[in-house]
Amino acid sequence: MTSARVTTAAFPAPGFADPARDAQRAFRAVLNATANPTTVFPLAGPDEPPAALGRGLAAVALTLLDEDCSVWLGGTLADDTEVTAWLAFHTGARRLDAPGAADFVITGPDALPPLSSLALGTDEAPHQSATVVLDTRGFADPAPFTAPRFTAPRFTARGPGIDGTATLTAPWAPAGFADAWLANTQIFPRGVDLLLVDADSITALPRTTHLTAS
Repeated sequence: MTSARVTTAAFPAPGFADPARDAQRAFRAVLNATANPTTVFPLAGPDEPPAALGRGLAAVALTLLDEDCSVWLGGTLADDTEVTAWLAFHTGARRLDAPGAADFVITGPDALPPLSSLALGTDEAPHQSATVVLDTRGFADPAPFTAPRFTAPRFTARGPGIDGTATLTAPWAPAGFADAWLANTQIFPRGVDLLLVDADSITALPRTTHLTAS
């Protein structure tokens, strides 16, 4: 028993079974989601990711993070040693203690920092803004979530990649999200982009997507 625990701690769980092909598939899912805001795309992750991370978040991390970028982990992810060891081993990304300068923010809705407090880029270099990877597992059905912090708003979405309008139901959205997202879109070309990641799917809200409560 002791030997098994030491082995697990010393050697993080595997990443993609076929790193090149699996990363390409995941990257294509991220690109498709970004190009088609509010549309859900399947996302395949590694078979045995850290439980706190799950297959979806693990797939995005393996695909987008590397030693040249920084990441901030929010909520339970920040305190999970298996997650931090796995990310360090497989991606080499620098972990920051505060979210304000991070290239990537990975968190659940309950620990989502104010969007305005994140890296927003500049007019000359808007690509230097943060990408928020939001863990939406467990929020597919808004009915069970009645805590005051969470609502299940519906939005009408408009913008590039959307044919006319689209409807977005957002049971994951924390209080104040609508106003925060409006402020985010108003500073274009600056602003953060949002990836909504479930266990096996991804949806994107680029900063160019405008949301109106419906």
